[in-house]
Amino acid sequence: MILALALACIDNSFTKPGDGDGPLRDSAVDDCPPSLPNCDSAPPEDTQDSDVIVDPKTCGDEYTPGGSLSLVDECYVEVSTGTFTPVVEWKKSSWTTDSSSNNIMMMPAVASLNDDDGDGDIDTDDNPDIIVVTYGGTGTLRAISGKDGTSLWDVTGQSLQGQGAVAVGDIDGDGLVEIIACTSSAVKAFENDGTLKWTSGSISGHLVGTSDAPAIADMDGDGDPEIIVGRAILDNNGTILGTGSYGMGTTSNVGTTSFAVDLDGDGDQEVVVGNALYNRDGSAQWSNGESDGYVGVGDMDGDGEPDIVVTGDAKVRIQDRYGNVICRNTISGANSSAGGPPTIADFDGDGEAEFGVAATSTYTVFESDCSQLWQKATQDASSGNTGSAVFDFEGDGIAEVVYADETRIWVLAGPDGSVKLESTDHTNATWTEYAVIADIDNDDTAEIVVPNTGSQTGITVIGDADSSWRAGRKIWNQHAYSITNVEDDGSIPKTPDANWKTYNNFRSGDLTAGSGGAWPDLVVQVTAVCEDECDRGRFFVTLQVGNQGHTDVTDPIEVLLYAVTPDGTKQIASTIITSTIASGELLEGVSVEISGIDDWVIYDLLATVDEIEAHEECDEDNNLATWGWNVCQG
Repeated sequence: MILALALACIDNSFTKPGDGDGPLRDSAVDDCPPSLPNCDSAPPEDTQDSDVIVDPKTCGDEYTPGGSLSLVDECYVEVSTGTFTPVVEWKKSSWTTDSSSNNIMMMPAVASLNDDDGDGDIDTDDNPDIIVVTYGGTGTLRAISGKDGTSLWDVTGQSLQGQGAVAVGDIDGDGLVEIIACTSSAVKAFENDGTLKWTSGSISGHLVGTSDAPAIADMDGDGDPEIIVGRAILDNNGTILGTGSYGMGTTSNVGTTSFAVDLDGDGDQEVVVGNALYNRDGSAQWSNGESDGYVGVGDMDGDGEPDIVVTGDAKVRIQDRYGNVICRNTISGANSSAGGPPTIADFDGDGEAEFGVAATSTYTVFESDCSQLWQKATQDASSGNTGSAVFDFEGDGIAEVVYADETRIWVLAGPDGSVKLESTDHTNATWTEYAVIADIDNDDTAEIVVPNTGSQTGITVIGDADSSWRAGRKIWNQHAYSITNVEDDGSIPKTPDANWKTYNNFRSGDLTAGSGGAWPDLVVQVTAVCEDECDRGRFFVTLQVGNQGHTDVTDPIEVLLYAVTPDGTKQIASTIITSTIASGELLEGVSVEISGIDDWVIYDLLATVDEIEAHEECDEDNNLATWGWNVCQG
């Protein structure tokens, strides 16, 4: 929260009076806090944010006129759309090491593994790499360059799931990513060069044993990430911390897709499965008696709170963060075990989240009330459990679906499922894998990375012939991927931002909802403080609210006023602005009387506007203002 960060800085920078007695200052300037020089004198007029000059001694009903504000250029972005001219950039279908192992039935992971530019470190300046498990018999862990498919290293003989996914992230804080993969009953971690780091104890019974997808998250925010596989939770050394008693994030078919996220906003992350929510020790916060399933998280009803999308066994449903079912539906045309992991995005550009699911012979997009938006015929009779991803390639604010079935790579238009690409440069026998979208060659445009088995093997990479697609991230680190679950350098955030608040997508590479648009930008000013009646236990504060953005704000907004005191920061007033705040307008001042502060020591005043972020703005980080002076201490 912006306020919390700002207050933390302020509390640390002020010198507080010793032993809690006496006002902050008497008459000497030396008694002022070092961050508030010259606090014995009134603040000069040119220190105020507003260009409206007011008398700092104005009290009560004195009128403070409004004015105008310069508009912020970043609050208006013209729509700039690219073309859609897909072309195969390269393929890799064979390897020298363990040559019979060349099928890929897992989501390819993307991250930088080596120092391509020779500057002595591995970071976002280096070329991304692709990490996969191939199979012929048991799985072979491989890394190849994202630029051209050149092999980097191969790891054999580790009994890895041939169709299991990997998760990639820096689990030990050494600045390098590690790779997490599963055997049929345990978890293994590998260094960025393929060296085995550790092997866990058995988690048999808590994962399926084939097509399992691990996930990484710092569940308790201590800087040491945890690993989640099914309903098992391990620390970053492979020690089992706990196991759940209900679902594993799977269906009656194969593969687990569980992951961790802070659903309840308490600062700790929980493991999400289809019918339960687990704490770090495996205990259940809740279970709802529903069937398990593949899972994704987004704000599906626009209330600012996360919801859980559950798919599988020919059914879909949405649950709130407490496990209460909001809606449910069936996947028409799906066999009884079909329905892959969900993908969440604004498919049709209406500003609301929808979700997509692949099944036996269809790809279906559902609205936030579980009603069907559209359905497209596809072919996946072998499993009916494939995943999918979305990306706004052209930057028009509308997501495209990227889906690979048994015989085709599809790119489908988000609003109606119309075909934008139908490519036969792909075959796969299919489990829960899907193609990912990332900038794998450092050209500032995204590519599609497609896994293959059967008559076509290895990896197919598709890019744009005109190099006009929007830039994707250079990392896609796990099956249950959301943008905020991993940093660009592969580090795992201690307290990740809520993806549903910032991006509201899941298994999507879109960094923005669209490349164009106009937004408001609310700001607040503490324009004047009158201390004439401090000896009577009250003072007056004049607040002004403005809009630096390119669209009007018509809904009511809340302004909060805080006092910074030796005992912490305390809210002392609030007011609601009900009038429209036009683009570029600074409203006339609102005078707020503060009373009952006879014995208060007030270091400073803070004001916030739209603190709860009820209005979508182009800049959410400039909604706080300070007065910058002591109040009633003279």
